[in-house]
This record gives sequence, structure tokens and C-alpha cells, in this order.
Amino acid sequence: MPDSRSAILSQIRQSLAAARLPPAPSVELPSSAVPPPPSELAEKFAQELRALNGAFLSTRQAEAAALVARLVRERGAGRVLAWGGAHLPVPGLLDALRQAGVQVDAGEVPPGPDRAQRLADLETIAVGLTGVDAAVAETGTLVLLAGPGRPRLAAMSVRAHIAVFTPDQLHATLAAWLHARPDLADALRARSAALFVTGPSRTADIEMTLTVGVHGPGEVIAVLVEP
Repeated sequence: MPDSRSAILSQIRQSLAAARLPPAPSVELPSSAVPPPPSELAEKFAQELRALNGAFLSTRQAEAAALVARLVRERGAGRVLAWGGAHLPVPGLLDALRQAGVQVDAGEVPPGPDRAQRLADLETIAVGLTGVDAAVAETGTLVLLAGPGRPRLAAMSVRAHIAVFTPDQLHATLAAWLHARPDLADALRARSAALFVTGPSRTADIEMTLTVGVHGPGEVIAVLVEP
């Protein structure tokens, strides 16, 4: 047996020594072409999101607060779980909601014995309001980096998620966004989670019966705010 083992190992060594890797295939990397204009990206993003039963709206900055307030009222919500005003691209948006009679909850969850009760309370809020870090046109995906002032529950535990973003946050592909964010590694270290939201939550059982809104919002509304 030892002789057989030595012979096998010797053959393997000889084969490895004589082995030659095939030549590397010729690969053409995509050129650094000028990205599509924001209007084209917005059209593509809207098309992909709507194909997933998400909603896409576009508005001017001066009218954005009124639009968001209307969306909240239409859903019969008296409270909104929201990102902080510094993380939303519409100045005064939270104040406008308060003036419309909507209570704005920052989603802070304290440690300790009151944590479970606080989480249970937050789960009763039907509408979440967030900004985004990127909107990917290729797939209709919203990228959100959660952290201080950016509660992830605003995009996860609510029934309707309203995401507000600007044309400069539109990117053709996820790779294009990653290329535009050389600081992303440092940014992620300062955040608690990275969320990729592609339409309303979908769940299918073993019989492939599709149910919407079980493990996340049943409604995703993307609002593009233009100057």
C-alpha cells in the first residue's frame, strides 16, 4: 500500500509540473461611455419599477411636500416612520407633514427592557418615508444605507414605503453606482445596514402561491424630485 500511495503521489507531482494553463480568453471591458441623461434613466427606472407593481411619481421640489402629504393622507395614516430631515432631499418635508396633522416618528429604539414594547409600537405605523442613496435604473432598485437618522424599519416594517430621491441619485446600473462611490467602504462602516429594495415584498410558498407584503412593504412608491 505505501508503494502504491507513493506512486500515485509521484504521478500527481509530475502532472502538476508538466501542466500548462490555457491562454487567457480575450475579454473586452465596457468602455467608459457617457452615462445616459437623467430623463432617460428616470424613464427606465419607472418602467422597471412599474413592472414589479411599484409606483413611480415625478414632481418639482416646490410641490414635493404637498405630494408626499397627500400620499400619506390617502393611506389613512396618522403617523409616519421617517428618516431625519437632513437625509431627505426636500427641505421642510417633515414640517409640512406635521402641519398636515401627521405625527412624524424618528424610529429610535432604546436598549433595555422597553425595547420590545417600542418595536411593537413602531410596527403599527403603516407608512414609511425615506430618502435613498441610489436609484438603479436597470432593475428599478432603491439602495438605502441605514444608520443614525435613517431607520431601516421605515423601509421594512411599514405597509407602504415612500422613497424620495433626486435625478443625481439615478444610476444606469449597480456597477455604475459603485464606480461613482469610491468612498462606499467607509460609508458602510458608518451605517448599520444596506438595503436593496426592488419593488414590493413578495413571498411564494411551496405551491408557488405569490403573496405580497408579508416580509416587507406591500407598496413601494418612488418619488423623483426635480428642481
